[in-house]
Amino acid sequence: MNQVSKITALLLLALLILPSTIQAQLRYNLKVGEMYGLKQESFQDITQNIQGMTQNIKNTIGGDITVTIVSKSKGVYTSTLVFESLLFKMESTMFTIAYDSKDEAQEENMLSKAFDAIVDFEFTMIFDETGEITEVRGSEKLLEKIALSYGKSIDELGMVAESVKTQFSDKSMKQNMSSMLLVYPDEKLKVGTEWTNEVVTAGAMPIVSNYNYVVTSANKSIIELKGTGKMTADDSAGSEQNGMTQNFDLSGDVIVSATIDAKTAWPQSMELNQEMEGSVSIESPQLPVPMEVPMTISSKSTYKAY
Repeated sequence: MNQVSKITALLLLALLILPSTIQAQLRYNLKVGEMYGLKQESFQDITQNIQGMTQNIKNTIGGDITVTIVSKSKGVYTSTLVFESLLFKMESTMFTIAYDSKDEAQEENMLSKAFDAIVDFEFTMIFDETGEITEVRGSEKLLEKIALSYGKSIDELGMVAESVKTQFSDKSMKQNMSSMLLVYPDEKLKVGTEWTNEVVTAGAMPIVSNYNYVVTSANKSIIELKGTGKMTADDSAGSEQNGMTQNFDLSGDVIVSATIDAKTAWPQSMELNQEMEGSVSIESPQLPVPMEVPMTISSKSTYKAY
């Protein structure tokens, strides 16, 4: 083989190797009629100090979530979102509330019927090929289903309805699902590619998270990501409950790692570790001055495809 032929062969070899390390734009490539699942597990440890007394609350949230693609038009997916199973546990020195849809022998509590109604309920979720969720619908019908299970009107549900609205309203579902579906950038992905994304998660304490992602490895099958971010409680969103107003002043850091299917862009595994600290200010007509409650929150969330 002469020198020119050797150079040509090396160039061809380089072209063959190159696609395994440099990807096209990563986009969700999902099939109509197919079901894609994520198994969620979240553990949260909250420590707060109320007037010199330290209290600890441990929360466990889990379940199997499926997304079934109903249609696709002009790069936009319409899908059904279903909680196939649901696990919830809140533990403190004063009380414990537990629910597990897979446990037929569990003891009922005030939220059991609401959780029963949520399991197998179909939300509609619309998102584009980048992973940007534009809409989630279904909360009004869910509330109607829950009210029927209690034999009451929605207005009579009280705290149960407020809890459902906080976690499962259309807005809350859209925001919370945005932490599970990664949003991909416009540029081609290769090792070292970086991009940023903002995620707002709903709940009793809305959180704004700004992530910085980087591709750590990539081939034709799997893309691996690492990420770091800053989390801040949305101080513009005070929470009102039982005549009390809570204002949040907490911030912290989050570390993310994820493995992505390079063909479908569906997350295969993802782990988030979060640490926050600060305080909550509680105002009430019964309090002469606002009460400051120092607080720390540690949490770990994992998602796995199934």
